[in-house]
Parts: sequence; structure tokens; C-alpha cells
Amino acid sequence: MRTKSKKSFYSSNTTKTTINSISKELDSIIIGLLLGDAGLYRSSRTSNTRLEMSFGTNYKLYAKHIEQLLSPYMNNPVKSIEIKSKDKVYINYRLKTKTLPIFNQYFDKFYKLDTDSDKFVKIVPDNIEVLMNPIVLSYLIMSDGNFDKGRNRVRIYTNSFNKEDVKTLAKSIFTNLGIYTGVLYDRKDQWILTIGAKNLDLLRRTIIPYFHSSMYYRIGL
Repeated sequence: MRTKSKKSFYSSNTTKTTINSISKELDSIIIGLLLGDAGLYRSSRTSNTRLEMSFGTNYKLYAKHIEQLLSPYMNNPVKSIEIKSKDKVYINYRLKTKTLPIFNQYFDKFYKLDTDSDKFVKIVPDNIEVLMNPIVLSYLIMSDGNFDKGRNRVRIYTNSFNKEDVKTLAKSIFTNLGIYTGVLYDRKDQWILTIGAKNLDLLRRTIIPYFHSSMYYRIGL
């Protein structure tokens, strides 16, 4: 039976914001998105920052949901892009915010300079144990989660982070939310998170109030 959603944490009364501010709730949403598929882009080390996301063919409703949340910081709506393969044409949905100083704080948290390549790489923030909460976890799972029906567990594909970052992320989920989260080797020195059957009910109770209905399948509902 599908769990009934509670009133959304990011209701219209709690996310009133301006171009120069971000509400507490939206801050958590952005952190969850950045732990997942969202990326930040700067043209130089002294320039301002924009947030970008790409959504697959089946995620139009979720893309529009994120657009609604970030609309104060966007000039243009989500854009649909045709991607052609040999046999099919796929639709990809692209979201870009304005380039703004308000996003610089997230770049400083989520990116560090790799001195070998002289490029910035995405990391798990050092203070993730302070930042982790049910909204952050919800948007991470909506971005990178997958339900493994055979083992009745949720997997979170954190492959882009190194092992120590993934372990720190797992610890933050357990410490702040009481949800035991395993670190599992995936492939080629890549690591993912797993939340097993014993913790599945607790996970669902914790994050369903903040989950978009089109993404329930990612937690097996």
C-alpha cells in the first residue's frame, strides 16, 4: 500500500524567497540535488555560479517540479532537447539557473581544486553531518536512487564520489536520521550506498513527506 504523503515541507508559505536569498527548506533541497545529479558551473574562479540539471525522457513531471522550486533564480523554463540515436529519438529536459552570487556558497562547499588536473572536482561537503536532514536525503534519492526489488533495498549511485566521501555520507545519514546505510563496492573503484530491508520502513516514513509522487517508485512504492 502506498504511504500517504504529509503536507509538503516546502509549502508556498515557507519558501518565499528573493534573488538574493534562499530559504532554509530550499537550501536543503539544493544540497540534496547537488549530492545527486545537479552540477554547478563557474566560468572563472572569481565569477558567479549557476546550477544546471538534466532529466531523462520519463522525468518531465519531476523536472517541472524542480523548475517550480528554482523559478525565482531562472530566466527561462526547463527546455526539452531531442537526442537522436540510430533507432529512436529521446527527449532530454535541461534546467539552468541564472549565474548568481547566491550560488557561490554551494560551489565553495561542493567543489575543490584538483592540483594535478588544475580543475575543480565535485566532493561531499566536509560538514555533511551538519547539513544532512530528511529533505537532503529525499532529493538525493530522487536524483540518484534506485529500488532493488530482488533484495528489497534502495541503492544510491554515488559513483562520482571517492570512497571516503561515500563513507562520510553514509555516516551522516545514520547519525542524523538513524537509518543504517551501507557502503558497497560497485565497479572500477566506485562506491554506492545501500539501505536494506530492515531500514526500509524507517526510510520511507522519514522521506515520503518531501518526495515528489512521480518518484515514489525509487523507494519501492
